[in-house]
Amino acid sequence: MEQKNQQYVMEIVLFELKEGTDKLRFCKAATALSEVLQNGISGFKGRTLLHTPNEIQWTDIIYWSDMEMALAAMEQLKSVPAFQNFVSMIDSREITQRHLIPINLSM
Repeated sequence: MEQKNQQYVMEIVLFELKEGTDKLRFCKAATALSEVLQNGISGFKGRTLLHTPNEIQWTDIIYWSDMEMALAAMEQLKSVPAFQNFVSMIDSREITQRHLIPINLSM
């Protein structure tokens, strides 16, 4: 089902932190990455970082203007130190990433 007036793409990343990661340090890295996204990455619309009560599972929700911008941003971010620092604390064995397109339910 294709969306004609798509207003955004939601990127959802589910992950766990590496064993022994300092949560305050991780949150500071997340803040630094948010600043990079806001000030230097085209198509970025917003971001929310969440965790379970026990702080084991984390979810990063990023809003992009469209799929093309979301995919281009990932390529651009790979060489950005703030992104590298952020992902260095994530357990790469525990990552699930999805790009989701909203459906207009009021047809």
